[in-house]
Amino acid sequence: MQLKQSLTFWDVFAIALGQVIGSGIMVLIGIGIEFTAYAIPFAFVLSAALSVLKQLPVAFMGSAMPATGGLYVYCKRILGPKLGFFYLAILLVTHILIALFALGFADYAMALVPALNARLVALGILVLFYVVNLTGVKEAAVVQKVMVVFLLVGLSSLIVFGILEVDYGHFARAEDLLPNGWYGFGLASVVLSFATGGAQYVSELGGEMKNPHHDLPRAIIYSTLLAAVFFALVSIVAVGILPVEQTAGKPLSEVARAILPPTVYVAFVVGAGLFALATSINSTFSWATKSVLIACEDGWLPKGIAVVNARFNTPHILLTLLLIVGALPIVAGKDLRYIIMLGGGLVFVYDLLPLVAAFLFASRLPDVFRLARMRLSERAVKALSVVGIGVLLVQGSLSFSDIDRGGWALVAGYVVAVAVYIRLRSPHNERARREQGSQRERA
Repeated sequence: MQLKQSLTFWDVFAIALGQVIGSGIMVLIGIGIEFTAYAIPFAFVLSAALSVLKQLPVAFMGSAMPATGGLYVYCKRILGPKLGFFYLAILLVTHILIALFALGFADYAMALVPALNARLVALGILVLFYVVNLTGVKEAAVVQKVMVVFLLVGLSSLIVFGILEVDYGHFARAEDLLPNGWYGFGLASVVLSFATGGAQYVSELGGEMKNPHHDLPRAIIYSTLLAAVFFALVSIVAVGILPVEQTAGKPLSEVARAILPPTVYVAFVVGAGLFALATSINSTFSWATKSVLIACEDGWLPKGIAVVNARFNTPHILLTLLLIVGALPIVAGKDLRYIIMLGGGLVFVYDLLPLVAAFLFASRLPDVFRLARMRLSERAVKALSVVGIGVLLVQGSLSFSDIDRGGWALVAGYVVAVAVYIRLRSPHNERARREQGSQRERA
């Protein structure tokens, strides 16, 4: 699958940063405060540090073999086609999390105009960025860069107006920091991992970057670190001014309303609130279809759905399917917490496979391993992969601990269905590969 290589470092950095910042500050911070109160800044710092550790092996693979549908391609080449498709199948269902961004956007829009209908606003913003991405990934990246600027300015306004008003005494009292114990702190860190993680998904755009060997790892690491700085500062303001009872489970707009002048508050809601979530929606549409394109080419999925528009170089059918996946939870009326915990549990399942692939990279593909522009030894890559796997196992167990039996049944049923599909589809793929090989030999 050959797509146009048009993305610069700043394009990819903006996509990664928008993916990371969106839901974390705007939607998840209130849920994190609900779990761990005044320890929320420390939960953010821990989550960001763990996210960087988990992303370094993925960034390393990206610097060695960048590709369209990068994460799927890494798993396929190192672990084999069956596990590669299993990874992709789990990834696909977690795209319901795009509904989280859309519902969060609706919450902030209603903070400005309470009469709005939340479901209609959420569906409308999904449709808007679906259309933007139909016109091309470069165009979507240009829109992303503009939105990221407004986003950072909006967050900075809250920090500047609020940082001197914080009661820092709460951060020194143990009873204020851990009202729900270490379990609550752990759950907060799990929830916030959706804020500090996500930059690695720009690996899916490796085939559309001008200089992916250098730009891909830099975009992943730098965007996560910059986001972490903003997360820590904003979370101090969010929990340090109003009583916890007024901020727990609430969006950041509640704090902003209390400490910002009216005109600045409106600018914050538009710049930080709306644009933060809009950048996450836009970036998801930008990268989420790339692995599916390659899987269709590999024979796992019907090739007919992987049609690329000749004029805009975009997979219009796959983008339409992604729109439907994001819209379904909104139409069904599922709340944010359920979407986070169900989709989040699956996130930890599929995040394991790229780390396993990174651990085996040097032994399975030694020649490709040596091509990496990122300077890490085989021992370092393996050590980072083991640490990342351990972190994911702990985070996954905590995330799944908050899912009800219905959620467990959905997860188990989907995993079984994927396993059966792989078993039934594999003979077809083997025949197709043999036929392609025979055709090349005759040619």
